[in-house]
Amino acid sequence: MLDLMSSLKLILWLDSMKTILQDYLSMYCFSVFVSKVLCLIDDLDKWFEDRFVLSIEYSKMKEFHLVVVLLLISLVESDRTKPRIAIVGAGVGGSSVAYHLSQEIPGASVTVFEKGRIGGRVTTLEVDGREYEVGGCIIHPANRLMLEHLDRCQLVKASGEETSSLSIIRNGEIIYQQDNSWLSSLKAVLRYGLWSLAKMEYFIGNLLSNFAEIYPKLNAGDAFSSVSDLLDGMSPVSRSGEVSHEMLELTRVSLKEKMKHLSMADLLIEEIGTVATKVNYGQFPGMHSFVGSVSLAGIQGGLWRVQGGNYKIPECLISKSGAKLIIAKVNTVEKLGGVYNLGYTTEKGTETAEFDIVVLALPLTQDTKSLEIVGVPGAKIFPGKYQRTLAYIVQGSLNYTGLGVTVDWAQTENFFFVDAAEPIASIGRLTPVDYNPYSDKDIATVYKIFSRLELSKSEIGKYFSSVISVDTLDWLAYPDYSTYPGLSSFQLEDDLYYLNNIEWAASAMEMSALSARNIVNIIKSRQSETVLKNPENTPQKSTSKVDPKAEL
Repeated sequence: MLDLMSSLKLILWLDSMKTILQDYLSMYCFSVFVSKVLCLIDDLDKWFEDRFVLSIEYSKMKEFHLVVVLLLISLVESDRTKPRIAIVGAGVGGSSVAYHLSQEIPGASVTVFEKGRIGGRVTTLEVDGREYEVGGCIIHPANRLMLEHLDRCQLVKASGEETSSLSIIRNGEIIYQQDNSWLSSLKAVLRYGLWSLAKMEYFIGNLLSNFAEIYPKLNAGDAFSSVSDLLDGMSPVSRSGEVSHEMLELTRVSLKEKMKHLSMADLLIEEIGTVATKVNYGQFPGMHSFVGSVSLAGIQGGLWRVQGGNYKIPECLISKSGAKLIIAKVNTVEKLGGVYNLGYTTEKGTETAEFDIVVLALPLTQDTKSLEIVGVPGAKIFPGKYQRTLAYIVQGSLNYTGLGVTVDWAQTENFFFVDAAEPIASIGRLTPVDYNPYSDKDIATVYKIFSRLELSKSEIGKYFSSVISVDTLDWLAYPDYSTYPGLSSFQLEDDLYYLNNIEWAASAMEMSALSARNIVNIIKSRQSETVLKNPENTPQKSTSKVDPKAEL
């Protein structure tokens, strides 16, 4: 039997092994771990050789500590397959990454950092005790990933939709009005031409059909290294297997040029094209035609939002992912060897944490002043800028005369301004996120004004006969597409990903969800060392490694 000193020596040795194991798990350096283990084994051998030369106890002890070492190595090796992953940003994109990681890489240690409320730019504002959507508000019926999120979260579509009646205003005068009646359809045909309207519908329908091609590819595990590759993944393929690049080509021509090329009437481009782009992005048909066509799709019917607020989807996804949520602002992401060190600030002060993989799910242009990336050449400056947008939430009554309405029967509750010089894009009636058409018979009249410039009280008062309250959300809502820098890689460096690059193709909740799904596919592929990349822009799979510098 072992005496007291030998037993103590064994206890100390096992305690040292535990410390080394903990150090290894934090360092993720297997060679250091093995070196320390071998030193301890040698130390223990010398002790027992001196103490129990050729004894049965010593022989058994050697067998015992060898088994312990093998078990510890086995444990460590299994942990090495479970990476530590940080996600910066808990909007639709970041929360989608967290959820898909939990499904595709079970056991991964995932931490989500969010400086504010979960949901990011999907947010609400309270007026008179009720919440109203003021951020990302509407979702297209063809957005499959958002529909899947809705189902998996057991949420439902909102039952209260804003009225579809609208007025288009130019130079202070109403030039066109529309509602759901057959008479409005006839008016549209007479004003814009049946052929132009049909061509616009075909253009939008073709876009949505091509867009849908990406879903089965992502579900099959395909991963696209850059935004341009992803758009090519949506593009039609000939019988010979050649990609048409149709969706990518849309980013190389303006919406106005594309609509003209398709022989749509100038009046349709100037009015409907402007309404779509100005209302959805605060910009004009000069933006590239991929995001412009997404804008046009946004004026179709069937649009929906989540009952209780769109932010409930990101909240649900974070919860279902099992990820650790830290409310903090990440200040720096520094590459140190093969890992990333995140410096962040909480209410308690500044802290740091180390991760193997980092997903940046927030804008990184200079005007957003998001965070600093250190130790990654080429990732210090992100070109382009974001569009400043002000959402004024006004509780009050509209001044229809100020809006150009002279008779009661011509009153609508949505007004779109197509003047280039007019900072206001739209004024529209809102319903609460928890609106119930059966019980809410008399709700407050609340409107949202979208503007690219600050509005004075008198400017707001021009369109309201009475004002009870005004709340303002001033934010960088989406990219300014006049500063379009091109489409670049999702991967900034090995194991460092930029989700919001996709916004330069189009900024929408579904686009963020797409980017998230693709990035998780890349991470999973890299974990198994079989990353798909398509350097020839063909739909066939490849095992080529993603070039992190591609198209930066």
